Amino acid sequence: MKKIILIGVISILFISVHAQFIDNYGIKLGVGLSNQYWQYKNDMFSHLSEWNENKTGVIGQIYAEKKIGKHLSFQPAIGYIQKGFTDDLTIATHEEEALAVKDNRVILHNLALDLAFKAIPFNKDFKPYLKLGLRTDYLMGYRSVLVNFQGKDHEMDTKLYDDFNKFTLGAILGVGISYKDLLFIDLNYNPPLTKNFESDLLAINDRLFSLTFGVNINQLIKQKNE
Repeated sequence: MKKIILIGVISILFISVHAQFIDNYGIKLGVGLSNQYWQYKNDMFSHLSEWNENKTGVIGQIYAEKKIGKHLSFQPAIGYIQKGFTDDLTIATHEEEALAVKDNRVILHNLALDLAFKAIPFNKDFKPYLKLGLRTDYLMGYRSVLVNFQGKDHEMDTKLYDDFNKFTLGAILGVGISYKDLLFIDLNYNPPLTKNFESDLLAINDRLFSLTFGVNINQLIKQKNE
């Protein structure tokens, strides 16, 4: 609940500060396909370095947009992005009350701040655009792999995720198309610029592909009032 309140307060402040001079503001919702690369630095285990299995997660952000001329705009956004991966962990047992994998997803709950620019080649009803910027993620919490033992669920490897960096930085590379400045679709790739975790033995970074659908609330209100 505290996390929800925090996101709500930040969102309200974000809109309030920008409402005086922005051209558009609204919400965008979508899904992301995330993963993590685990790089083992010791030569004995380097063959284990690999991307894990992809995991889908939800995305919800509010955004503002300020036009800079006819062909460029600045679009900051803030909100919740779920990242993580699917662990390929398997536990082979023959005992009646041994461990059993219940859910092998690792879920990372992130508060994300985007600072991106949109390049718009031409202005028509349907406007394609390119997107380039930076994203910083703040790790609010996580849920590790769940195993079941004697009828109770337990999380595995929680110490590792406790040591994850709270803040990480990534790039935003995307394309999209908008319709009459009212609706739009974004397809983005979020490669890492910093690591989620690093020690003498292991380095971890993540990536995210996302598809989001957005609506400009101010344009929607304007159309209803006409």
